[in-house]
Amino acid sequence: MEQSIQQLMDWLNNHLNETIAIEKKELRDLDKVHFNLESVDFRSADDVIDEYLGSALILRGFGSTLNADGELVSLPQSTYDLAVEGLQIVDLADRKAEITTDRANYILSVD
Repeated sequence: MEQSIQQLMDWLNNHLNETIAIEKKELRDLDKVHFNLESVDFRSADDVIDEYLGSALILRGFGSTLNADGELVSLPQSTYDLAVEGLQIVDLADRKAEITTDRANYILSVD
């Protein structure tokens, strides 16, 4: 596992049983999720058949997001996949992490 992936995984593991606000900016789309983090696993691209599913950190727990109508809705699954292909850590502080990947820019912060 690459060092930057391990650093992010360690940061997430330091915030188990806390709520993490995840802001994901992909192209012109901005998604915000509040996720109660229970555990974190790593999935290697070698372990999946579907080419779209690359290496990722799998956040386990439960979360919610705002829909297009501005209503708070629960996430459909108890996981959140954070793709880590091309991961670069921009800033890693105690309660906030800013990262970029091949797919998106993320800001993770502890609520």
